[in-house]
Amino acid sequence: MFTEENESRKVMTRSCKTLANAAFGTLLLLSILLLLYVIGLLPMKPSWEDEKVKETVLPTIPELKQLSHRELAQLYHSYINQAQVLCRHIVRIGNLGDGGWEICEDQEFRPSPPCLVYSFGINDDFSFDDHMADRFNCMVHSFDPSMKNTSEGARRHKQWFYHTGLAEQTKTLRNGWKVSTLNDILVQQGHTKDKIDILKIDTEKFEWQTLIQIFESGGIENVKQLLIELHVAIVGEPERLEYIQGLGVLKMLYDHGFRIFYSHRNLWCKYLSQFEGIEEIGCHEVSFVYIPQ
Repeated sequence: MFTEENESRKVMTRSCKTLANAAFGTLLLLSILLLLYVIGLLPMKPSWEDEKVKETVLPTIPELKQLSHRELAQLYHSYINQAQVLCRHIVRIGNLGDGGWEICEDQEFRPSPPCLVYSFGINDDFSFDDHMADRFNCMVHSFDPSMKNTSEGARRHKQWFYHTGLAEQTKTLRNGWKVSTLNDILVQQGHTKDKIDILKIDTEKFEWQTLIQIFESGGIENVKQLLIELHVAIVGEPERLEYIQGLGVLKMLYDHGFRIFYSHRNLWCKYLSQFEGIEEIGCHEVSFVYIPQ
């Protein structure tokens, strides 16, 4: 009897060890797969195919013109605050406050050398530009016509600064600032055929006409990620035509393959909505990725 009990205990012990080893092996395999998934090495479908996001389809310009002021306001704020595509690895580059921007680090979008960054609107804060150069080893070209106390030319390794602003025309403004179209800048820098990994635009309400010109010149075709602060209004309820212009440009972006993966409300531009009776935001820092159509 004693021998039978010992044998029974040995069998149970071996079974427990086998089960424990199997559980450990399964857990180890799952851990490895999870690690590969997190760092983006696990083969999978692109993130925009994995998850279908319910999107707001914008009307055409003639259709927008038929909407009331209230309907335009509701449509704009609904659209600008939605995510249209899933980015699993959203990373803030630069300062946590003003000066920082969110980019998508998913494998299909993550910048890698020789990556190229164009950054318009610095306002004496190079934290985003410096971080892009340090983290991804990108070439970074920074532009701001207002920073006269900053020397033009090479700043650090692979970084340059220019006293030039982004606009719908290449010209000199009355205040002496030099501005240029994106296409003219790309020609000057020899980058007309190069992919722009990150195009950042923060030009205080001049972005609308600038974006229209970029579309018309075909300059948006080589951009992989677009980071832009959109100002439908800085103070007070936007005019009806401002909503139509903003929605029209957003439709152009969508029709050309750009999808919102992150939108941040800039509380500096808050106002009381005349339609909803609540505080709304007129400025949004919006991050897009280009999805091939």
